[in-house]
Amino acid sequence: MDLSQVKYKLSRYNVIHRVGEIEYMWNTFSDSLIKLDKASQEYITSFSGIDDNSKEFGILKKNGFIVFEQLDEFGRICLYEKQELFSRETDASYTIALGMGCNYCCEYCYEASANRSEVMTPEIASQVAEYICSQHSSTSHIQNISITWFGGEPLLYTDVLELISQKVIEYTTQNNIKYSARIITNGRFLDELTLITLQKYCVKSAQITIDGKRELYIKSKGASPEDFDSVISNVLSASGKIRLNIRLNIQNNDLCEAIAITDYLLSECDLIGKISLDFAFINDYSLSVNDARQAYIDYVDNYSRWVDYIVRQYGANKVGITVPRRKITFCGAVKVGNVCIGANGQLFRCFDNFGDNSMVVGDIWQGRFFNDTESLYYSRSYYAPENECTKCEWLPVCMGGCISQRIGGYGGFDCERYKHLQFKLKLLEGGVRI
Repeated sequence: MDLSQVKYKLSRYNVIHRVGEIEYMWNTFSDSLIKLDKASQEYITSFSGIDDNSKEFGILKKNGFIVFEQLDEFGRICLYEKQELFSRETDASYTIALGMGCNYCCEYCYEASANRSEVMTPEIASQVAEYICSQHSSTSHIQNISITWFGGEPLLYTDVLELISQKVIEYTTQNNIKYSARIITNGRFLDELTLITLQKYCVKSAQITIDGKRELYIKSKGASPEDFDSVISNVLSASGKIRLNIRLNIQNNDLCEAIAITDYLLSECDLIGKISLDFAFINDYSLSVNDARQAYIDYVDNYSRWVDYIVRQYGANKVGITVPRRKITFCGAVKVGNVCIGANGQLFRCFDNFGDNSMVVGDIWQGRFFNDTESLYYSRSYYAPENECTKCEWLPVCMGGCISQRIGGYGGFDCERYKHLQFKLKLLEGGVRI
């Protein structure tokens, strides 16, 4: 084939943002970001579809801004996602709710309606471990198994955590499979002895929720001053021993409070460079669709200002601000090989569904039910030609948003605010502030 006759086109996933007099172009599929000088701008505007052996063509094609004319870029995304969802992978991931009880009563908790008395018994814990091991006993391709310990508050149930860990670690060791774990906790019981136990059972990282400084923390969680002091003490003790991500769950997504607790942790507690921070969006599922969307808009604006403050005061590289990357699926939880296991041995596709019997997709005794509930997670609406996601140049970064929220009918997402924030974070990664 004469490659000189091959036709090319500009990628449909090129997005351009102007900062002052400078234009930047980001290809959301290839993850490439470039600054456009005048020559490049003119070249793109008048691109002929031919390889003219110019420097501009070589750079743009190498970084995915120019692609073959016959390439169906949207079809490629759909195929890659389906491959990821259903492929036989080398990694297997499990999220396990050890019990739905919690020592706090957080005002925003989506698990508030769950049965708080639901606790994993030692018998079920043993069967959970057997289930995990049995999934891989005849599949030699598995090289890594990971578990996320979840609740309620998982550190209320360290006995069953240890039981499952012992059995799975024994199995992975015997079969030359790498094993690791993480935990999502409020941190109240993460004292030094507990941390030693978690390290013994290969827990490498912890996400700890902190809802603001002392006064707001106490109000938001129904906690005591001693609770707040203990959590901060535990964070100080654990930092440097395991990876810590502090999730800031701030009531009403308040910017001033987010900055206040950030300064407290990084400056007063001297944790800069020792933890990563995430100013999370707090959903209020009682709001109307319009009010929920406005709440999200307000959050994005506040998050953007929080990022500005972080960069100015501390430097983004010292805090671990998340920058956008191309997603193959929106969330790893929907991949067939990944499973969420409830305290009663029920299987779910997403940990958001723990405690909701209408979202059960199987159990550890019978396996997957292959029911309509599970099918919802694989029937992505943006495959339909009329869906706006089909035509959106941001699809590789967004992948249609959270499937679980779509199934639940939550309408808080706002695409335009999301796009602006993602470009800002991408430019920040490249050292450009806007």
